[in-house]
Amino acid sequence: MSFISAQLPDNEERRAEAVERTGLIDSNQASLFNIYCELAKEITGYEAVLFQLFDSKERCYLAEIQPEQEKTQNLSRRRPKDGSVCAHVLLDTKPLVAFDVTKHEITKTHSNEKGVKSYIGFPIIDQNNYALGIVCMMTFSKIIELSQNKIDLVEKLIKKAAHQIDVMTDQKLLTSDRLINAIEIFYQETGLSDIIIFKNFIHACNKMEISKDFEEILSDNGLLKINENLKLEVTEKGKIIQDKMGLHTKIMKNIKLEGKQANDLLEMLDEL
Repeated sequence: MSFISAQLPDNEERRAEAVERTGLIDSNQASLFNIYCELAKEITGYEAVLFQLFDSKERCYLAEIQPEQEKTQNLSRRRPKDGSVCAHVLLDTKPLVAFDVTKHEITKTHSNEKGVKSYIGFPIIDQNNYALGIVCMMTFSKIIELSQNKIDLVEKLIKKAAHQIDVMTDQKLLTSDRLINAIEIFYQETGLSDIIIFKNFIHACNKMEISKDFEEILSDNGLLKINENLKLEVTEKGKIIQDKMGLHTKIMKNIKLEGKQANDLLEMLDEL
C-alpha cells in the first residue's frame, strides 16, 4: 500500500493568506522560536524538533533541533508539502501521535528514508482557528512513548507559540495601519506626497541625521528650522502635524521597523 498525501484543508486559501500575514516565512527570526523547540525536546526526550509554517505551496522551517547530520543548510529552506506526513497534521486540531511509525495508519506507508522511529506532530493554530503550520518531533534511535501528561504539556507549549505569532502579526498590522494613517495626515497637512520626504521628516522628529536636500525641502515647507544653537529642530507647525499623526518620538522608537519588514512596508506605501 502506497503513502497517501494529505488533502488540502477546506479553508486552504484563507489559511495560506493567514500565514502570509504573519510575515515570518524567510524573515530570519528563528531565534524567537528556538526556545519552543528546545523546551519540547527537553519535555519529550525526542531527538529532532521542527518548527514549520506552511504557505500555499511549501513548508518552511522557522527553527529546528536535529541530529548534526540531519540539519538543513539554510534554516528558512522550503520543502514540498505534498508527500509529507507533516501535511496531515494541518487537518486536525489535535496532535498526530505515532509512537511506532510502522503501526500508525498514516505513517506506516511513508517511505521513511531517514529511519524515523517515533513521530508526533502538533498543529500551530492561530486566533482565527487557522492551522499556520506544525511543530513535529521525531526519534531515530529508538521508539519513545510519552505519557498523556507530557503530550498535554507540549500542546500547551505550542499554543503559547501560536499566541506569540498572533501578537507579532497584530503588532505588524497595527504598525502598518498607523503609518498609513500618518502618511495620509502628512499629505493633507503639507501637500507633500513623496514617501521619502515623509520618512526624512520622521527621521528629523527622532533627531536622526538627514541630507541637506531634505533639510531644505522640509525647512521650505515650515516643518524644520535651525535653532539658536545652530541645531536642526522641528518647528511648531511640524510638532502640530507630528501630534496629529500620533507618531511622537518615543512611540516611533517602540515601533521602529528594520530589515525586510521595513523594506516591504515602504514598498507597500510607495504603491498607495
